[in-house]
Amino acid sequence: MSYKRDRYRIFWVPCLFCLFFAALAGCKDGPAPNSGAISPIISCNDIEGEYVNLSQLKNKVVVLYFWSSKCCGDKLKLLEPFYLRHKYNGLSIIAIEVGGPKEAVTSFVRDSGLTFTNLTDEYESMSRSYRVAGFPTIFVIDKNGVIRKKISGDIKTDQLEQIVTPFL
Repeated sequence: MSYKRDRYRIFWVPCLFCLFFAALAGCKDGPAPNSGAISPIISCNDIEGEYVNLSQLKNKVVVLYFWSSKCCGDKLKLLEPFYLRHKYNGLSIIAIEVGGPKEAVTSFVRDSGLTFTNLTDEYESMSRSYRVAGFPTIFVIDKNGVIRKKISGDIKTDQLEQIVTPFL
């Protein structure tokens, strides 16, 4: 029996050791981006297949709206009139659905008539880089790519408009 016990120790102790340090490494991603920080990179295709790169939107005010189809779809629809009022003044809205399948998000966006940019974050890589902890989470990014405001939780569209308008 001693041989089997030693064999298991030789296998499991290094595995547990590696898992422990892998977990520690995952905790050192850095602080959450807040006001005054340069926004993390977003570079991917939207639900229509168009390439989106946040750095190409310099000279535009960007509202990043992280949402989940489980809770925030109705609130997302309320952004459309706000977007239509300000898109020619330099506003860009990028809605990022976290965790849902692309097909369901595409169907929802089309059925809702949303015209601003929509992305899916099926593997949650974008939401991790922005340290999104709940939905919706909104970032207002100025024309220089600097985060000016982070909003955690629900906000009325007119309140969001008051925050965004001075940066346009």
